[in-house]
Amino acid sequence: MLIVLAYFLVVVIWTTTPLAIVWSGETDWFFGVAARTALGALLILPLLWWQASKTMAFQLNLNAFKIYIVAGLPIFGGMTLMYWSGQYLPSGWLSILFAMTPVMTGLLAHYLLPNSQLTFRKILAILISLCGLWILFAPNLTLTVSTPVTSISNQAFFQIMAVMVALVSVFLHSLGSVLVKRCGTQLPAVHVAIGALWASVFVHLILSPTALLEWPVLQARESYAILYAATVGSVIGFVLYFYLVRHVDAMKVALIPVITPVFALLIGHYLNNEVLSLSIWFGTGIVILGLVLFEWRFTKRNRQN
Repeated sequence: MLIVLAYFLVVVIWTTTPLAIVWSGETDWFFGVAARTALGALLILPLLWWQASKTMAFQLNLNAFKIYIVAGLPIFGGMTLMYWSGQYLPSGWLSILFAMTPVMTGLLAHYLLPNSQLTFRKILAILISLCGLWILFAPNLTLTVSTPVTSISNQAFFQIMAVMVALVSVFLHSLGSVLVKRCGTQLPAVHVAIGALWASVFVHLILSPTALLEWPVLQARESYAILYAATVGSVIGFVLYFYLVRHVDAMKVALIPVITPVFALLIGHYLNNEVLSLSIWFGTGIVILGLVLFEWRFTKRNRQN
């Protein structure tokens, strides 16, 4: 029951996080992600004492540090790049790109995890999902979004770059999930989340030592978005996420983004005035069709249980 509840909450959090990414990065995208990570790293510390009183103390050995760094890949790698892409893409698009996580996880698991080989059906599913992305993005570039680029031609270029960067973000997120699963860690999910967040804070400080010292002037919704992303998205979301990674098959965890795009598109449309065209809905449907085909054995097995 606890796993089902955690799964449901992660779906809800990942549905709303793309809009929080777009809003919190409107003035300064790097400050948005660095502030979210740092605030989340501070807010999660009380859970450390609570966890230590129940099970084990926080581990600081070499093997634990390896886990923290690997678990930090989805944050300082994947999430940072997704924030950059959020300058040029609507939040619904970010969710659809993030929905490619099962595909990327499957490709990585093929090489890194035993008994996770790709089949003809999965290869076909990947091709279908890629066709869906093309149908979605090709006719809809240069849609009006919150972006510092004014020229339409430049905006199209930066949106194409943002799509590519977002796919790299998905790759890093998937790689972190697979490597954490491969390591077979017995560390509590809270410890993994704390280690990953603080490893990410350290990387952000290396990239920009003054990012958290020179605060930009933020709009009210930017501040609320950063606070929401730090508390719900980072603290609650990452604890639940690493809990699922530890207790559930990696491909089942990767299925979560398949559920979120439609709801994220609607949230972005009604709360952020994002355009919804027929090609966007059709492309999204093709992407989801490919992802469902990719995960068909998992769905079938669930119905039999």
